[in-house]
Amino acid sequence: MTTKLNIERIWEGETVAILGNAPTLPAELEAMGRPARAIAANQAAIVAPWADMLVSIDANWRPELNDFAGVRVIGFESDAIDAAFAHFPHESVEVAPGHTIEIRNNTCAAMRLAASLGAAKIVLLGLDLEYYEANMAAPGSAKAITNLAAELTAQGVPVERFTMPAASAPAEQPKKQKGRGV
Repeated sequence: MTTKLNIERIWEGETVAILGNAPTLPAELEAMGRPARAIAANQAAIVAPWADMLVSIDANWRPELNDFAGVRVIGFESDAIDAAFAHFPHESVEVAPGHTIEIRNNTCAAMRLAASLGAAKIVLLGLDLEYYEANMAAPGSAKAITNLAAELTAQGVPVERFTMPAASAPAEQPKKQKGRGV
């Protein structure tokens, strides 16, 4: 049975990682290190079972996540699901001139939740927005995430996508100088 999520500013001043399910997530976590606070967007909890929360607005997590140890948060009330319930608003996205749609997705819900919990900064990992938009039949998702990131940043909660550190270039060998040897 769902219970209403009591949203208090328990992460006041902290950086919160929002974890997406892109194939880059394991490498990004390895490069960044395990974040102190993390919200897994649905299936990302398989890679990060230690996350504080799992957000799945439609509760379609895989069976292995039924034993997720953190707080599971869904976007509707249910007598059949053991999770917390929170209302997540739809995001308005203009997908073409004069064509606006309303969408909800797990990443936007997790971003809004992190801000409500007091995050001072949000870092997005495991998100391949371009792939998701092109291949997952989810028009407007990338724009919704980008728009929400700008909105939260304007409200004083900066949102940034994690970028992998550049690979170290091999050290240059000193050039030999021409001339007479001594």
